[in-house]
Amino acid sequence: MLHTSDQVTEEPTVFTPTQFSREEMSENFRIHSEIDILFILRGIMQTNSLITLYPDYASDFILTSILAIDTNKKEMVIDYGIDDKHCQKALHSKALVFVTTQNRVKIEFVCDQIRKIQFDGKDAFAVNIPKSLLRIQRRNHFRITTPIAKPLKCVIPIPGKDASAKAEVALLDISCGGIAVIDHHPIIDFDPGMIYSDCVIALPEIGTITATVQVKNTYEITLRNGQNCMRAGCQFIELAASMEAMIQRYIIKQEQIRKIK
Repeated sequence: MLHTSDQVTEEPTVFTPTQFSREEMSENFRIHSEIDILFILRGIMQTNSLITLYPDYASDFILTSILAIDTNKKEMVIDYGIDDKHCQKALHSKALVFVTTQNRVKIEFVCDQIRKIQFDGKDAFAVNIPKSLLRIQRRNHFRITTPIAKPLKCVIPIPGKDASAKAEVALLDISCGGIAVIDHHPIIDFDPGMIYSDCVIALPEIGTITATVQVKNTYEITLRNGQNCMRAGCQFIELAASMEAMIQRYIIKQEQIRKIK
């Protein structure tokens, strides 16, 4: 199936590949699911996002964008560069590094097949759909609201009680940076500055994360049913990269579900 995009002019922005520290392995951000990869690539195409292409990880680059995605051929069509020298270098490269952003989240992937084609009467590149990609979300985290019918729950150990004493609160939203919860539990104190360790959140079909959270703010909100309640914004403290990757996968899955609806 072939999906295409409409071209628009946008201000050129050059993105560079991410350098990972020893403690921060790239695998923690890597997505392997073909469904997730295609969903992200289609989103990049539909918003006409500019992509920086580095042939063989070199400093030379080509500014391009995704023109079409052919799932049957497992390839996508991208813009041909304006500098023929760089384009020829790309055609003879073994690794093509693509870097862009989506919803303020950095996206990186590598393709290893490229050829020159004609698309809509113009020169273009055809490259293979990547087998994996990096979705690197660190600051200004993209936050997604949890399903109304079945909201996520955060299970918090009650301080000063035995290990079996736990409180359960409903989540309003979640990101890789933290959560927002409904503050109406009679025991748990959501005053700003409070820290709760070993909090557990089950992400359906993804896995279970365990985290330490610190309450950052509280204020009154009105829910969709007209009920007033207190909202507590909590920040994750030193969240493990593996846990962050699970949250990223959960967010992608929710975006897919909502797009279908």
